Amino acid sequence: MFEKKNKNIKKYILYPGFIVAILLSANNGFLFAQEVQPTDSASGDTLFINLQDAILTALERNSALNIERLNPKIAHTYVREEGAAFDPELSFTGTITETKTPQTSDTTSDSSPLESQDVLYDVALSGQLPTGTDIELSANIAGDISSIYTDQYTGNIGITVTQSLLKGFGVGYNLARLRKAKVDHEISRLELKAVGEAVVASVERAYWNVFLSKNEMDIQQQSLELAEKQLGESVERVSVGKLAEIELAAVHAEVATRKEAMIDAQSGYEQARLDFLYILNPSEKSAWNVIPVPLDQPFIPKDTLDTIENHEKLAMEYRADLQQANLYMKKNKLDLKRTRNGLLPQLDVFISLGRTTYSGSFSEAIPDLSSEYSEVSGGVVFELPLTLRQARAEHDRTKYTRDQLELAVGNMERLVQRDVRSAYTEVLRSRQQIEATQVTADLEEAKLNAELEKFRVGKSTNFLVLQAQRDFIAAQLSQARAKVAYLNALVNLYLMEGTLLDRRGISVND
Repeated sequence: MFEKKNKNIKKYILYPGFIVAILLSANNGFLFAQEVQPTDSASGDTLFINLQDAILTALERNSALNIERLNPKIAHTYVREEGAAFDPELSFTGTITETKTPQTSDTTSDSSPLESQDVLYDVALSGQLPTGTDIELSANIAGDISSIYTDQYTGNIGITVTQSLLKGFGVGYNLARLRKAKVDHEISRLELKAVGEAVVASVERAYWNVFLSKNEMDIQQQSLELAEKQLGESVERVSVGKLAEIELAAVHAEVATRKEAMIDAQSGYEQARLDFLYILNPSEKSAWNVIPVPLDQPFIPKDTLDTIENHEKLAMEYRADLQQANLYMKKNKLDLKRTRNGLLPQLDVFISLGRTTYSGSFSEAIPDLSSEYSEVSGGVVFELPLTLRQARAEHDRTKYTRDQLELAVGNMERLVQRDVRSAYTEVLRSRQQIEATQVTADLEEAKLNAELEKFRVGKSTNFLVLQAQRDFIAAQLSQARAKVAYLNALVNLYLMEGTLLDRRGISVND
């Protein structure tokens, strides 16, 4: 269903190599064009994984998605059920009636029993058309067998057509329930898409959060090592009399502070690791002990953004909740046709054509279209309720609901525009932050090197060196966070415009 739309957003795809044949299928679950192979073999409790495999694993195992995947199947059963109203129906009836009654003679008072047998075999094929037309084709043989009178058999074949002219007329009314069932099926597929988008977004955020928290832990480890190295140099200087012992207090305090930061970083990584494993939903009991190792590195995609107006257009076309709101409007229009038809009186016209054969035996009474004996009948049925209070109330309620839905759709469109513009602004901000933090990190590194050199020749103090180290570590952390923040901002933008699945090569198909 996204083939044409994919052409419109192809140049905005974040991961060009991430087009995988996945069907978020309402009938078959996730179908993979090829089996997903691990990026690298797991070594012990270490899981080497890239972003693509992480998304595929989560989509396959996510419990909420597995539950939601059944809803389109359930909705489709209602489509089949409503469509069955126009299926033809074949019926057969066979009856035999035997009677025994007294028969009194006209000339004497004697009576003798009269035995008779009535038989009827009837077969009919009937059906309803979406135009409000009922058609029935029937053929029957009836026989009257008597112990006194001559046996008589009649065969009849005919067709009866009844057409509604007012109430019940037209495909708009008669197909309304079937079309509503199809709309409900489409709504359930959009709900599945929304859940799929949420899963993909959560996987990407968790993946980069693991990467970032591991990177922050490494940076804090380096920071602690720098402080301990500075402490060692300071102790050596104190021992040779080049530095006052009182200077060691500041260094010891800084080492303690950085150990605290290291503990916080380790705890943050552990939380990120558990969140990531929870999203992957591994089935092994020992899965909580797995150490995920992200193989992909944060990068800056090229030509990712278009104008804000184009992103808004994509949101109007792809956003799942907005599509659902428009589908509810479509359902309401179908209800308007149905309730408007209910205000009309009943006026049906019918015609029945038949041919009859007569015979004294069953075999010769087979219905024959070429028989000279025919029957034609026709008529009109008219019904007019004295009051239409129920029908008018239902129709008025449907109109009020239409007005309500129109206001809701208008408000949702403005909400979507706000969401897209807000997410777009955040992408621009985080992109600029990457460049700014890179410059800051380079300058802080040069500042630290200069301060260390000055300290070695006795022209600086421990305080200034530690301050330079602290500034450099903060710049490194800001740089790492800026890259991940940019990728998360892109994911949020695509989520707000409803194109995240399409940009990852995932489609919702039956």
